[in-house]
Amino acid sequence: MMEGEGWRCLWDAKAILGESTIWDDRDGCIYWVDIEAPSVNWYHLESGEKGRWDAPAWISAIAPRASGGFVASCADGFAHIDPRRGIYQPFIHPIPNPKVARLNDGVTDRKGRYWSGSCDSSQWDESTTAEDKESTLGNFEVRSTGELYRLDADGTVSTQERNIVTANGPAFSPDGRIAYVNDSMPLVSWAYDLAEDGTLSNRRDFLTFKPEDGYPDGMAVDVEGCIWMAFYESWMLRRFAPDATLLEERRLPVRRGLRPAFGGTDYSRLFLITGSQGFTPEIFAQQPLAGGLFEILDPPAAGVPNTPFAG
Repeated sequence: MMEGEGWRCLWDAKAILGESTIWDDRDGCIYWVDIEAPSVNWYHLESGEKGRWDAPAWISAIAPRASGGFVASCADGFAHIDPRRGIYQPFIHPIPNPKVARLNDGVTDRKGRYWSGSCDSSQWDESTTAEDKESTLGNFEVRSTGELYRLDADGTVSTQERNIVTANGPAFSPDGRIAYVNDSMPLVSWAYDLAEDGTLSNRRDFLTFKPEDGYPDGMAVDVEGCIWMAFYESWMLRRFAPDATLLEERRLPVRRGLRPAFGGTDYSRLFLITGSQGFTPEIFAQQPLAGGLFEILDPPAAGVPNTPFAG
């Protein structure tokens, strides 16, 4: 286990496109997926035991499900999965045209509803480097095929936002009244009011970034209402106050952070999966821990406990 200033590498996993870091109270494990090497992976926090399930199709996000297993965003839409038992059961596909968009990140809100966004497929199918993905595939207006979906406990799916290039997050304030959503490629983070019935309203820019800041990816919220945001292509994990003030930066030993998540028995520990897509041996020599699972040491506040998907 390697450790540096403010971080510890728990698992040198060499994930290609790690996503969906999530703590599971049921078994004391941190879970994450690798989209490009389709799998669900887990790390037992106390023992250090590792596990992996090779999924039958790519999975981009998971969340614990109250009735057992997980709900997942995957190649076949939304699915019920259980990596320990090898179960993969797609049940509904929310994307009107899966050839132009695909599901991406996903989490539950404080009411146990599952939210998952989609992203433009061309960034996966027509590009091979980070530079292609982020900047050279053409007009964002053409590529804004992504949407944001809400999956309710009864299996109903509703579209809550359209015209997104790459949806990441969302994340929710401790009281569940504010939702944060990143559109990574246009370098913007939005805030919304979230009603009791799960309806979004009053979209406003929460943060905007420059390419040199990195591309805003996954998020986690702590009990102070601050947003921890990972940045693809920047080496940084940043903490923002609810008024968007930058409070803290943690420099990582790898350039591609993807999704932070709080965990541990009291949610006082912070974890982050990273990626290594397209890395050459030369880049790995410079970033030998790329694709690793990290713990971010001594966060100033604990996280908000997960709410399992109610369906």
